Amino acid sequence: MTGEAWLGDVARAARALGTRDPGDYARIAALLGLGAPPPEPATPPADVEPPEDTPGWQAPAREDDDADRPREDDEPPPFGRDDRGARTGTVTFLVPVDESGPPAPGWTTPALPPPRGRADPAPRPPHLPLLAPRSTAALLTMVLSRVSPEGELDVDRATEELARARPLTAIPRLPLSTLRHGVQILADTSRAMEPFARDVEDVIGHVRALAGVAGTQVLRFADVPLRGAGPGPRSTWQRPYRPPRPGVRVLILSDLGAGGPPLNPWRATEREWRATVTTIRQRGCEPVALVPLPERYWPRWARSLLPLLSWDRGTTVGKALGARR
Repeated sequence: MTGEAWLGDVARAARALGTRDPGDYARIAALLGLGAPPPEPATPPADVEPPEDTPGWQAPAREDDDADRPREDDEPPPFGRDDRGARTGTVTFLVPVDESGPPAPGWTTPALPPPRGRADPAPRPPHLPLLAPRSTAALLTMVLSRVSPEGELDVDRATEELARARPLTAIPRLPLSTLRHGVQILADTSRAMEPFARDVEDVIGHVRALAGVAGTQVLRFADVPLRGAGPGPRSTWQRPYRPPRPGVRVLILSDLGAGGPPLNPWRATEREWRATVTTIRQRGCEPVALVPLPERYWPRWARSLLPLLSWDRGTTVGKALGARR
C-alpha cells in the first residue's frame, strides 16, 4: 500500500471484513501501521482445560462444527469481503496490490536537454560592431586624419611663383590627409558605456591598425576626463587630465552624459565637458566624438561644442566629412 493510513482506513477494513471484536480492530490497525498487534492469549496445555470464564479463552473446534467451517470449494466474495472470516472469527489479511500512475497525455513534449556543466561553457555570441565593417577604416581615416601640405609638388603654384620672378623659399606641395601626427583616444568606462565595451575595443583596434601602435595613445576615464584619466586601472589615472602634444587628433568615445540611469549622481555636466574641450583646444589639438546614441538624444549644448558623429551602421564617410566641417 502507498500513502499514509488513518483511522478511517481501519474502520473501512473492519467493515469490509465484518468484524466488531476489539482485538480484530487492533490487528487491522497494526497491519495498516497504526500500532502494535495485541498480545496473543496464553494457550493452555492440551490436557488441561481452563475454565470457561477465563478472558480470551475459546473452546477448541470439534468435528461436529464442520458445518460452520469454510470449505475450499467456496468462491471468494467480491471486492475482497469474506463473510466466512466473520463466521469463524478469523481475520483476512490485506494483500498489497501494484499501483501505477496515470498514462501520460498525448500532447506532452519531450524533456529539455540537461543544462551545460561548468566545464562546458556556452559559446560566446558573435560580435556585431556598430560601424559597418566595410567602411570602418575609411570612416575613421576621414575623421582622424589631419590635412597637411605634405603631398606631391604643387606645379601650378611653383610655376606662378617663378613667373613672377619670386624665389621659392619652400617647395610648394599639395594638401594631404595624414595620421602621422598621432591619435589620442579617450574611452569612457562609465556605467552608461558598459553595453558598448566591445565596440570601444573594436574601434581602438581599428585606430591602432591605421595610425600604428606607437602613434595611438589610449586613455580611459569615467563620465568626464577632467575627473581623471589614464592607460590602466583607476589607480593609474592622472587628475586632472593632460592633453597630448600639439597637432594630435583626440577621439572621444562617450555618450557625453546623455545615457545611463536617469538618477545617476556621477553624470557629467555641461560645465565639465566645456572645460575638457577648452583644455584640448588650448593645447593645439582638435577633438571629435563618437556618440553611440541617435542624434535626437544628443545634448543641445554638445552640438555646437565639438564635432559629433553618430556611432551607428547608418553612418557613412560622407557624414564623417560633414562632421569635420
